Amino acid sequence: MTCGKCQDGAWRREFEFELMWGAGMAKSTLRCVRYELGRWVQWLAARGRCWHAVSRCDLITWMSDALAAQAAKTVDKRIWVLRRLYRWAHLEGHVEGDPWQAIAKPARPPTWQPRFVPSRDQVLALLAQPDTKTMTGIRDRAILELLYGAGLRASELVSLQYNQICTGLKDRCIKVIGKGQRERLVIYGEQAALWLRYYAHVARRELLWKVGPTEQFFVNDTRSGELTYPVVRRSIKRYALAAGLPLVTAHALRHAFATHLYQAGANLRVIQMLLGHVMLETTTVYARTSTEQMLALLERHHPRGEHYVPLEVIRREWQREEAMPPPPINDEVPIAQPANDHAVRWMRSLRRAT
Repeated sequence: MTCGKCQDGAWRREFEFELMWGAGMAKSTLRCVRYELGRWVQWLAARGRCWHAVSRCDLITWMSDALAAQAAKTVDKRIWVLRRLYRWAHLEGHVEGDPWQAIAKPARPPTWQPRFVPSRDQVLALLAQPDTKTMTGIRDRAILELLYGAGLRASELVSLQYNQICTGLKDRCIKVIGKGQRERLVIYGEQAALWLRYYAHVARRELLWKVGPTEQFFVNDTRSGELTYPVVRRSIKRYALAAGLPLVTAHALRHAFATHLYQAGANLRVIQMLLGHVMLETTTVYARTSTEQMLALLERHHPRGEHYVPLEVIRREWQREEAMPPPPINDEVPIAQPANDHAVRWMRSLRRAT
């Protein structure tokens, strides 16, 4: 049997309020926290336990059950929610001590499984899939161009307001609020700007006739008019299947944005600023070097590489070129005919001076 304190949802509302206003969490993260808290209370109720009287043994049993039934990444997310809950409850005096302090995070062997990152040609094939003869097709093309051209998160995309886009459309920049309520400046290319203008001046106006006025920039053709992340996810999945690609998500396009910048020679610090990462280590996960580039570097710089040139040979070539005398100036050397009279007079004066 659970006590009245468990059945009363005041503690959950206080915790969510702290996460929203104290930690500045996004609404999508709060929905995830609310869902995990509900599952945690159900697990405790099935065993006749209360959330404020949890022991170390209860947490170990719960972790064992979770690891046996779910993926490690999912369990990590659930552990993060519960650790945050009991740390807050201990500080607020709801529990006498934090039961997670004596429990270490379960150790697992490191696994590196890179998510699918589309290549440049695959991204171009994906961008060509929306039917730009329809209003929703123009909207989807603008969404794909902005996701790939600016590296936006899906939550940042669907929360864009009309004033945010119109203010920075001329300079091709947007001020967005990312994770942790951190503001950053997002810059996008000319192709994305063209499709954003086309959508704002043509497709959006037509869609607003169906849904009514709204401040949201990307609108849906449904009664509510709200464009949510599930709608964007299904659209990208449909276009990826039509292009013959594996599963492509909005986050995969964010990875492609960073990876293609890095492969083209962009600095990691610049990519970090564009993505809005706090830690540079997070950016290194996004910016990957392709296998072809790594092979080319190996062949060029390794002593057993096919195109390897020793540094001594390069230095001798430099010294030989520096020691060569400059070519003599000879009037018999043909000079290209200038294009106008002013250039003719300038070339004649140059010949007299030499």
